[in-house]
Amino acid sequence: MKDGLKASLKRLERLVQIKQTYVSVAEANVKQAEGEVRQLETAETAIAGNIQHTQAEIAYLQTATGHDLQSSENYIHALELQRKLIQQSLVKATTNLDQRRSEWTEAMREQRIIEKVQERRLHQCERDDDVTNQKSQDEISVGRFVRTRKRESRLKELDRTEHSDADCS
Repeated sequence: MKDGLKASLKRLERLVQIKQTYVSVAEANVKQAEGEVRQLETAETAIAGNIQHTQAEIAYLQTATGHDLQSSENYIHALELQRKLIQQSLVKATTNLDQRRSEWTEAMREQRIIEKVQERRLHQCERDDDVTNQKSQDEISVGRFVRTRKRESRLKELDRTEHSDADCS
């Protein structure tokens, strides 16, 4: 049983290491997904700023030709299309981030469970060692008690024999 428990502890230790690797990978995936979301948010904000800036330029143009206005409107339209694509990518990236966070949370939960099982097994192993040590101490004490009693009985027997020998003489 003792060897089985120690082997179980070794397997659990290996499992803890594997789960830690899963947690590390999941955490890296979360960080990557967060970076992607931040990058898309920054790009979307920059495009929104470009659109506002271009609209403001159109509003303040004093001598603009029809061609200038048409070019600015086409530029704004292209920016809006680009913004829409970025917003779609942002929705996908946010969904991906949520999924990565969920995976990370699950990996951490599994790791904590394995660590608790490992801790329980370690305590069980310690209790088994304590019981074995106590049994050994008990056997030593019982052996010592028995030897002491035997010695006392022999001494009493010798004492009786000496007294009976003394009475006979």
